[in-house]
Amino acid sequence: MKLIKILIIVLFFSTNVLADTIYYLLKIPNLEIIDIKNDNSIKTFKAKKYFKVGIKDNNVECYSPSNLLVKEKQKLIRENIDLYSKVFLNKINLRFIVLCKDLEVASIPALGIPNHHLKTIILNINTNDYKLSRTIHHEIFHIINDQYKELFDHEKWKKFNSEDFKYRSCSTCTDKFGMKLLREKKGFLSEYSQSTVGEDMAETFSFLMIENSELRIKLQNDDNLKKKINFIKSNIQLIDQNFKFIL
Repeated sequence: MKLIKILIIVLFFSTNVLADTIYYLLKIPNLEIIDIKNDNSIKTFKAKKYFKVGIKDNNVECYSPSNLLVKEKQKLIRENIDLYSKVFLNKINLRFIVLCKDLEVASIPALGIPNHHLKTIILNINTNDYKLSRTIHHEIFHIINDQYKELFDHEKWKKFNSEDFKYRSCSTCTDKFGMKLLREKKGFLSEYSQSTVGEDMAETFSFLMIENSELRIKLQNDDNLKKKINFIKSNIQLIDQNFKFIL
């Protein structure tokens, strides 16, 4: 009986120490580690309860995804994360992924949010596989951009657009959130890419990390887009010359 009590006490304190350690690292409560079995150094967590935290001066709200939903998405997450080498992830300083359901930022539904300071991206996995794949790469680019701001000059990027085009002042200052490939719009890959320079870069990068035959066709007659893609590729390879794009 005494042994059972000791084991219960040890288990209780071990669990609390782990929870405290996770909170110390990520500054996010109510998380538990899950085993995605990826080939690099990324640690993955899921929200075990609802949490609300402040990131980038916004209120970030996250609901707990079911174990079934996590199981359905973990292979997809692993395959996308494994496109990045451990060396590259160390260079961009990305260590953690947090999985949510029904993620909101400032009460606006969101698919993902990065936090460079905490080496973390938060993902809403309650979406289809296409959107989740693109969101993973989109948020990873934001981490890259924050770490290597000198490589991704916004003023240089703006010159790749037609002279009459103007970005919005913030990514939420527009109703253009579509992620589908735009077939007609020159220089832009999605509605969301037209919001800000940072989102345009992140969208461009995310398209380069998935196979898309329609994009290959679009590129044939879009010189502005070719310039953007060359800009992204050349600067990413300044970070890691061994980096490989899908497209």
